[in-house]
Amino acid sequence: MEIYLGDHQIWSTLSTSLLTVLLMWVAYIVVGMVDKFVITPMRIKRIMNRQGVKGPYSHLFLGNMPELIALAKAEEEKDMKTGDYDIVSHILPFYVQNRQAYGKSYLWQFGWEPRMTITDLDLIKEVLTNKDQVFTKSQIMVRSTKPVIGKGLVTTNGEEWALHRRIVNPAFHHENLKAMVITMEKSASSMVDEWEKKVKDGGGHVELEVGAYMTHVTADIISRTAFGSNYEKGKKVFEQQVALIDLLGQRRRQRFGGMPGYSLLPMPLNIKIILTQIGISSSLREIIQSRKDMVKMANNTSYGNDLLGLMLSATTKETSIKGGKVHFGMKALMDNCKTFFIAGHETTATLLTWAMMLLASHTTWQEHAREEIIKVCGHGDHAIDANMFNKLKTLTMILNETLRLFSPISGQNREASMDTKLGDLHIPKGLNIHIPRLAIHHDPEFWGTDVHEFKPERFINGITNASKNPFAFMPFSFGPRFCVGQGFALEEAKLVLVLILQRFRFHLSPNYRHAPYDKVTIRPKYGVPVILECL
Repeated sequence: MEIYLGDHQIWSTLSTSLLTVLLMWVAYIVVGMVDKFVITPMRIKRIMNRQGVKGPYSHLFLGNMPELIALAKAEEEKDMKTGDYDIVSHILPFYVQNRQAYGKSYLWQFGWEPRMTITDLDLIKEVLTNKDQVFTKSQIMVRSTKPVIGKGLVTTNGEEWALHRRIVNPAFHHENLKAMVITMEKSASSMVDEWEKKVKDGGGHVELEVGAYMTHVTADIISRTAFGSNYEKGKKVFEQQVALIDLLGQRRRQRFGGMPGYSLLPMPLNIKIILTQIGISSSLREIIQSRKDMVKMANNTSYGNDLLGLMLSATTKETSIKGGKVHFGMKALMDNCKTFFIAGHETTATLLTWAMMLLASHTTWQEHAREEIIKVCGHGDHAIDANMFNKLKTLTMILNETLRLFSPISGQNREASMDTKLGDLHIPKGLNIHIPRLAIHHDPEFWGTDVHEFKPERFINGITNASKNPFAFMPFSFGPRFCVGQGFALEEAKLVLVLILQRFRFHLSPNYRHAPYDKVTIRPKYGVPVILECL
């Protein structure tokens, strides 16, 4: 009997201890969540309010997401008048509302994350150039894009980013880009050959929705330049990523999609997202293993000069960063493959689609561009040389004006990794700085009263002289973290347009509906149908 009571007392004491530990652990988690999701945002808000930076009321946990989503949905349901390029209020209604109410800088919350939107170019320059080590990639942005691109060049910070950039840079050197033009031309030529057949079958003209073709051709180009002979499997990865982006967009638009922990719930949509991610990783492993097997069978030491080959070579060696040894592993390799598939395809496809819409609407500029192309590149009777692109001044002006009016990415964010100063403001650690690129590209303060008109001649004397402030044009950002694929995207866009303008004349179809909307990039909701005829 005494032994039994002793055992009972031991188990009772042990149970009490375990319960105490569990309660302490739960309390620790709850306190941490309250601090992160409630106390810290309130503290940051008070600090900024005391400095005169105000903003709209924000809901607990959800922040300003309900209003932001409601305004965006209301605009998405509307069409704009064809030829109206004043798209800021249509794409960024929440920004327009708060800019009018609170001025150039205002405070708001993306979920629980406190943000300050700024449009002062001196402050933006400080964030992106002078203090790029302090203002790092937003952690909520990293978390939100992680399902699609993981931790690649776009989402890493500090020494990890420096390593990724060092490894990826060679793929985008000028000489490598020149060599890629041959590969690009193969993909684009196949597309225009198909168009020519459709025009002939249509009796001299045909209506085509060019947005879908631009999506296809840019996917084909990035697949060939990134994965070489495995480009067909690469396109499968791209298709899976596009499906994943759509699923994530569905979750983001749900009423509680922005709440902490919602993505971890066993909801049907969340399960579908996880299965799609597994499929992407499986496809990439298959591509990578295939390249390794090819090199092994050929008894070769080189993995190739495409993007995959350069990164595979890097996984076999250690790289020194500031005296320390850092390894570029398989996870980093796969995440950068995902990054360049989306970043290298999505923005260029969008740029080309809007450029086709603008050229179809402004046929005088289309003729100017064609005359220049035929003078520099001929009528399509010989291969395109990358050195020709520097002579295509009119086409460059058209692409720059397209990037200004329909900036592929509406904005960017940076997070203060420590307490710092920004202009006259004290910025507390954890505050995110939101830079609305699209709004700056449409600001009459920098571009004049004709800011919403298509006027490529703005860029006749180059980018730095196109506006009242050289930093007002930022389609690829600027500073140390400017887009590494900028040269690739512009060469690709020029090549595709050269081949089109050499062989076709086109104008906008009466069936075109002008409805820009923001879905990762700013796209035409119903595509861009044009009437195409051969020259």
